[in-house]
Amino acid sequence: MAFKKVRVTLHSIFNDNTGDDPGNELEIFGRWDANRLKFDPDIAEVVSLEHHNLWDRTGDDAQSVVEGTAFIIESSADIDFFDGEFLQIVGHVSEQDDFGPNDVLGSFERNFNLGDIHDGLVQIPQFNESNQRVNVKMSLRVLETG
Repeated sequence: MAFKKVRVTLHSIFNDNTGDDPGNELEIFGRWDANRLKFDPDIAEVVSLEHHNLWDRTGDDAQSVVEGTAFIIESSADIDFFDGEFLQIVGHVSEQDDFGPNDVLGSFERNFNLGDIHDGLVQIPQFNESNQRVNVKMSLRVLETG
């Protein structure tokens, strides 16, 4: 039976451009999770085996991030994966606005089969709304195999 122990780390959220937001800061909020999932043929559905929240901020608790700087998070989860299981990374980032609706900067969801899990950065596209741009930095590290 194949096995991997994997560390999933959310490192930071970088304010690349404040865009049309007043001032030089973005007030960001959102959520990022890492999940261990498996398809259950008996019920023909994907089931959650393990869930790890890496970051969660509401609009009422938004983090101010100055343009050109990163909000350092460094939140990790160590997860054991076996044959037939997969890693799901899911997250979203929004920007709090005092006037008008909040800006949804983007969301991300990606599934990794056991064979697709390797050391390195997770390729996450830049999130962008009204020229407000943020980059999310995440990585995977294989701690053990068997």
